[in-house]
Amino acid sequence: MNMIGGKMTKKRGLTKRVEYARYEVLKLIQQGLSITEIAKYRHVSRQSVYKVLSTLNKKGLIRHPKRSIYELTTKGIEGLHSLVGLRYKLRQHNLHFKIKVLESPRNWDLKRNELRSMPYFNKTIKLKNNEQDLFNYGKLKIKTTSKSIIIKIPTLYATDWEHATIQAIGILEDNIFKIEKLLKIILVKDYKANITIISQEYARIQDALAKLYRKEKNRLYLTGEDGKIWLITDFSFSTDETEFIHTDKATDDLDAIEPFFNDLRKNPITLTEVREDLGRVQTVLHSDMANRIKHQKVLDEILLTFNKINKRLDEAGLKENEK
Repeated sequence: MNMIGGKMTKKRGLTKRVEYARYEVLKLIQQGLSITEIAKYRHVSRQSVYKVLSTLNKKGLIRHPKRSIYELTTKGIEGLHSLVGLRYKLRQHNLHFKIKVLESPRNWDLKRNELRSMPYFNKTIKLKNNEQDLFNYGKLKIKTTSKSIIIKIPTLYATDWEHATIQAIGILEDNIFKIEKLLKIILVKDYKANITIISQEYARIQDALAKLYRKEKNRLYLTGEDGKIWLITDFSFSTDETEFIHTDKATDDLDAIEPFFNDLRKNPITLTEVREDLGRVQTVLHSDMANRIKHQKVLDEILLTFNKINKRLDEAGLKENEK
């Protein structure tokens, strides 16, 4: 800190460095690194790591169930999601793959409907200094059925749904053989015929539409012709999100509505303003319709008068001919 005018002031950028240190330690704990590994990764002393851990513990972001073991609380996971979400546009979640079982052990029926979990670290290279980020916001959830297994992929962050899908497929490919070994089964590897997506949801992060609804203390729900909700606005993990949740058409819906969101970002407007504009348009339309009806009545009367005149002229012409 510096002394200016007898007052203590923070050095410029200090807050950002402190916040980033806390975020980074949260991220590394979620990855399962030890205190020593965190210190080596951040190029600091163990004492520095413990100091950050103490702060995180006081804020309720982590808990300390056993010696040298730390884990994130629900509040910590939400905070981590929120911070990471600022770096991406899209959050993919609730993605389930269903894969048919080719061969299973004799006691497979006894293992039906079991739910197991497997830790997964999604390795990527990010940032200018080539820092390696390993996101692990959960574990692979594996549910067994009589003829197949269902795999739930952890939450993924990406710039668009194509990159998110590529990451998900990569996770699936990396873990198929581990799952086979874990459950002592052989899965059918033919992707087109035997590996299907049974659910998927995508959320646009820091979305303008969701922000508008949150400001008005409201939420948006859109239902398709099939009766299923396909779009909602939410405030998940302390970020404004518009979620596309239709099982089969989530990616198509995301692509279809993209132009609308881009236009909304360029020309922001509140829902109240939209309703007021629509109200004014409706007033003009009603007035126009009333004028059209009134004018139509006048035109109908003119036409009726012309018909009467023509009829009388025709009658007068016939009488002249008879004479």
